[in-house]
Amino acid sequence: MTEKTEDYEAGNGMHHHESMPRLTATHTNAEGAPLSRQVTVTMSNEQYERLFFQPSAPRKGDLAKRFANPTLLGLICFLIPYTSTVLILCQFQGAVPPTSLIGIGADYYFLGTIGMNIAGIAEFILGNTLPFAVFVIYGSHWGSLAYNQDPIHNVTAAFEEYGGANGAAYNSSQGFHNITMCMVSFMIMIGTLRTNLPLTALFFGLVMLFAFIAAADLRIPSATGPEDLEYIEKLLQVAGGFGFIGLVAGWYLVIIEVCEAVAIPCPLPIFDLSTKVFPPKDKKTN
Repeated sequence: MTEKTEDYEAGNGMHHHESMPRLTATHTNAEGAPLSRQVTVTMSNEQYERLFFQPSAPRKGDLAKRFANPTLLGLICFLIPYTSTVLILCQFQGAVPPTSLIGIGADYYFLGTIGMNIAGIAEFILGNTLPFAVFVIYGSHWGSLAYNQDPIHNVTAAFEEYGGANGAAYNSSQGFHNITMCMVSFMIMIGTLRTNLPLTALFFGLVMLFAFIAAADLRIPSATGPEDLEYIEKLLQVAGGFGFIGLVAGWYLVIIEVCEAVAIPCPLPIFDLSTKVFPPKDKKTN
């Protein structure tokens, strides 16, 4: 019979788990009972970080061993619509933002919204607070973006008497939304300072992306000529450029996650920050 155990010591920052079954010796004690010993290995913060993007270990229990790791699902479901969005903002291959974004509405609905929220719920079950919050927040953001841009809902019709899609009433609402998402991304970026460098770079790109999209939204109502339209397009291109930083960092993390999922040796470093930025204090012993 084999059994696995798992525990975590906050003091030394090492995640203890049993990577092998219990080994039962062939020898017996004086009473004739078989002798057994338990082999335990340690997992460093960096090794744990490669799996969950969470600076602390899971709560006591074996849920992390019983269930699949949802981090890979959430990350990929975020990056698929995000990659297309960034390339559209950069206006590659004749893309025209924001009109071209309507064409990837299905990605927003199914991959971004459903996929990321499933991953977020799974992270909640495992006790990983930061990934849970990230997947649910940004998964829901994709859903709101898809709903707002879906021609079926015709959201801009309610603003016809206020200038429609080019009026201040509509674009101020979009600008305020992106300003709020910029603030949320900044707060989460602070939290990622205790995870790893690529994840911090991803959220830095998101902060700047939302900031420049908000600037473009708030500029639209005052546009009066070709120069203004060109300026708005430039703001969206800059947003896409910063978003590209997050795009590269995100797919870098996907490579690491895929390799870890199937135990392929991956030479790429995770650049773990959990022991470098506000490192945990040593556990006091009596």
